[in-house]
Amino acid sequence: MRVFQLLFLCIFAVSLMAQSGTPNAIEARQGESLTYELDLDQGTPLSSLDWAWSSQNACFVEPRKAFFTGNNVFFKTEIPKYSTMVIRLIPKDSKQNMSLYAYSGGHDALPPELYSCVSCEADFHQDRQHVGRAKPDHTRSVELRAVTRPYPVTIGVVGANGLDSGAFYLEVTVTKNR
Repeated sequence: MRVFQLLFLCIFAVSLMAQSGTPNAIEARQGESLTYELDLDQGTPLSSLDWAWSSQNACFVEPRKAFFTGNNVFFKTEIPKYSTMVIRLIPKDSKQNMSLYAYSGGHDALPPELYSCVSCEADFHQDRQHVGRAKPDHTRSVELRAVTRPYPVTIGVVGANGLDSGAFYLEVTVTKNR
């Protein structure tokens, strides 16, 4: 009986880790642009997207949830004080629809257990061009800022419409504001 309980706990722990995903630690250096390569097949879909449109996060709105239903691959880094971080997602296959979100703060929580963050930005496929934005293409980009102190940053690369595999490049550029 004891062996079955232990086996159940191990299976539960592994499924819990797969559910939340394990973030990839990446480096973000001020004054540099670093590129990382990964695949969506190394992530998992989220059980819920309610965290994204809660007022404590305000990352993206519920009508856009289809753009965030595939596998999520997480990255963790830090934005230095007095810095701007630009994060770009470039799918290797320009026909694959992927989305990007990033948030600062969050107390090391990963979605869907993210209950609040300092700021959250998201980018997904735009069907039409908007004033002040470049013509829509397959790349995505978000920008975060830190002023008087550094913040932990979590980045999520996710497949749109249930996409669960596809190689991509993640480019992180940090510039000093002062």
